[in-house]
Amino acid sequence: MTSSLDEAILRVLPTERDATAWLSTPEIRQRLEERGHRVGYTKKVQRHLTALEADARVVSMINGRELLWQRKPWLHGLQEGVGLMSASEAVAFHILQRFAGNKLPNAVTRDIDPLFKAAESRLSQEKADSRIYRAWADKIDSVDGAFTLIRPKLRPEIFQAVATATFFERELLVQYRPAYKGEQGDDPKTKTLWPLALVESAGVMYMVAQDPNRAPRPEKGEKEWMRTLYRLDRVRSVTESGASFTYPEDFKLRKYIETQQVFDFLPEPPVRLELAFDGNAGNQLRESPMSKDQQIDALPDGRMKVSGTVTPSLKLRWWLRALGAGVEILAPQALRDEFAEDYRKLANRYREGNPQ
Repeated sequence: MTSSLDEAILRVLPTERDATAWLSTPEIRQRLEERGHRVGYTKKVQRHLTALEADARVVSMINGRELLWQRKPWLHGLQEGVGLMSASEAVAFHILQRFAGNKLPNAVTRDIDPLFKAAESRLSQEKADSRIYRAWADKIDSVDGAFTLIRPKLRPEIFQAVATATFFERELLVQYRPAYKGEQGDDPKTKTLWPLALVESAGVMYMVAQDPNRAPRPEKGEKEWMRTLYRLDRVRSVTESGASFTYPEDFKLRKYIETQQVFDFLPEPPVRLELAFDGNAGNQLRESPMSKDQQIDALPDGRMKVSGTVTPSLKLRWWLRALGAGVEILAPQALRDEFAEDYRKLANRYREGNPQ
């Protein structure tokens, strides 16, 4: 039976068609480590290679005092991929590389890189079906729905270290500097974290992590482990601790996003929100409701009234402020008062005259 390490070895081994047709055992171990596979020691790789050779999946040769290895050909090389890859498969791999290639750990991207290259080569061929498939990549794109800011710079080595540990479920030692601490002061303390997931929001990459040293305290009403967001561009250093962890069965990323609403930022208890819209300001809500129980009515003055149960948050406030004078908050009263006070301050500021 082929183990995961056996499969990884087969992926890094060259064939007789490759420019470098043979690799030594230390070179194979190095390639495995570069992809994030924790091998431990070279003799372990040697044992797996010997077993694969007995299974007729690899071949070896002696070069002086060094033992070299090669994989028997199978569908993995560029030429084989180009010859058998359909145009539909080629465009699918091309789009995957374009939109998700930078979000995958090296353990994945380096293994499927020959398929990316095969897709590029297949679409470049002058076949009858190539033009329309090749053109598809220039017919789709994605843009942010809000004003675009310059995204914070994320160091590639930080992302790859976190992505690899998340992929293999390995414990991390992280130095993290929250926004409120700025760049001044001493180096942040090292945290021990279990990386559970990666999420991109508005162009910023976050790690969802669990601190194994902060177990729930039932005496304080804590029944579940606390999971926290860490912006990867604020990570100052990260290394693997050398330990693996058992992925928590109670954590589901989609449920975490939907129920905790952490990506709405500073969520509050749900409320019944009632809004009045002037003109066409609220028409988008007819096709994209703000809640599952949304209701639309007409007010006596002709404005459109929209009501529904929502979770107050920074994102909700940003959305309401973006609508400007086109919307009036009718309820809850606390949110209405908050906006009224903000707009009074804003009006006073603009009435004071020209900025200094």
